[in-house]
Amino acid sequence: MPKTILFYRDYRAFSGGHLKVSDYFSHVRSSAVYRAMIYMSPQSHADHPWQDDSGIAPDFEPEKADILVLGGTDWKDMPDGIEDKVPVLNIIQHLRHADPADERHAFLKRKAHRICVSQEVADALMADGGCNGPIHAVANGIDVAAIPDVPAKTVEVFIAGLKAKELAKAVAARLSGLKIAIDCLTAPVPRAEFLRRMAAARIAVTLPHATEGFYLPALEAMAAGCAVVCTDAGGNRGFCIAGETCLCPEAKPEAITSAVRSLLDDDELCQRLSENGKAMAQSYGLAAERKAVLSILNGISPRNIILTGLPRSGSTLTCNLLNSIQNVVALHEPITPQELAGTGTDDFIRRIVAFFDRQRHRILTEGRATSKAAEGKVPQNPLGDERQDGKRKPVLNSREIIVGNVDNRAFDLCIKQPAMFTARLPELVEVFDCYATVRNPLSVLLSWRDSGMAVAEGRAPAAEAADAGLAAKLDVALDVLDRQLILLDYFCARYRDYLPGRTIRYEDVVASGGAALSTVVPAAAKLGEAFSSRNKLNLERDPDARRIAQTLLASDNACWAFYQKSDVEALLEP
Repeated sequence: MPKTILFYRDYRAFSGGHLKVSDYFSHVRSSAVYRAMIYMSPQSHADHPWQDDSGIAPDFEPEKADILVLGGTDWKDMPDGIEDKVPVLNIIQHLRHADPADERHAFLKRKAHRICVSQEVADALMADGGCNGPIHAVANGIDVAAIPDVPAKTVEVFIAGLKAKELAKAVAARLSGLKIAIDCLTAPVPRAEFLRRMAAARIAVTLPHATEGFYLPALEAMAAGCAVVCTDAGGNRGFCIAGETCLCPEAKPEAITSAVRSLLDDDELCQRLSENGKAMAQSYGLAAERKAVLSILNGISPRNIILTGLPRSGSTLTCNLLNSIQNVVALHEPITPQELAGTGTDDFIRRIVAFFDRQRHRILTEGRATSKAAEGKVPQNPLGDERQDGKRKPVLNSREIIVGNVDNRAFDLCIKQPAMFTARLPELVEVFDCYATVRNPLSVLLSWRDSGMAVAEGRAPAAEAADAGLAAKLDVALDVLDRQLILLDYFCARYRDYLPGRTIRYEDVVASGGAALSTVVPAAAKLGEAFSSRNKLNLERDPDARRIAQTLLASDNACWAFYQKSDVEALLEP
């Protein structure tokens, strides 16, 4: 069953904060990995955004969730110590959290992953130094499609004054003598009406609190094509750029009025700010926010982790080492790729999630899991050094491992499938925590040759079944080495394009005794096994090694995104 993400809301009236939580709820719901649920406090008004949603939890049972999502003051309604039972994601939407005089500041001591809605908010929390847990900055996104497309601007100036009513009224009074159409909003209205009235204006005056964490109306006004006047706020400086996307006067009636008048008198300036602001708003879409939020959720235990990598790059060693860490289980090629061949994205992801769920259940109830194995565990190498008919003999003798290192349900579960997962990385990275292993490309090519695997002939059936383009390229390449170089390029290009910063080199794993795997699981930083590199193993015994090396060095291969040609040349030295 998908992991349950439980939100808590105390909804008394509409606010930008509730809107953003609603966006986060939608992000979670968009992923097959998660099940989004929300509990409304007994004091919540009936007209909340989730009133007709099937995801409303009838009872508040946070200890049964996989991850609990809280806002700023929601901590007051939480049981003591809930963060020690369930991981908490805390959404921070205001700079005031870093103010010791504010009641929210005390909640920073409670353990949580914190998502700040702007870099300015994240910087404030880091400067405060009292935050218990990781701090992430995810700039707020807006639903650009929700902004009305008005046929013509019917109002000269719209004033969004809900957060500064007296200031808004003072500005409206000063502008009233100009005999222009002014719409000054100082009382709450339905959101659709707010957006419609704002979009109808040529100029939008937006008045945030000075300590705003991220001021959505200013960005929404830009998306609506308004020339924006916005007073300064701590969290709007990333998109409110004075003279480029808006005018930023002091929060005083005379300064704001002067800024509006300058726009009324200068059509060219008004048009330039409108165009620049609209372009800025387009870069704050919900898609980028969704990807960032899901990536953070994917990094909170219990994690479902996808491992892939070049065949013969140490990916099995990676599983072996991860299995030595408490509450981490890594399965070596437990899935039969043919069973998923031809599946569309949604079905593929659902079936991978279901496989994770089944393995989690088996581990917790039986202490066993499906995996290629040797004597009940994932070995460091699936191939032994003994040879038969020129091929290294496999050491694998079963499809089940015994799990003895899990003592609670919040364990990290890794599944490693090199070829299939590499081919389907574009789909997997959208919903899972994904990592890959690579290795010196010459060592990889030489290791392929005596592996007895399909790559020995320059084929990767599981990847080809998922990518017809790859299969077509391999079909027309008659030489084995040509096909192997195509595969090397294909695999490495996938990791370069889809896993920046999440690709681990075999050489680093060996040199660090496994600690380099802390990129995948932070607890791996304590590993310190004694290894020696096997990169030169086939250099002397393979008579074609130097010819292969020269062909590789002359190629324009994606492997050079991870290695220098000097790395290959160094292997050839005596």
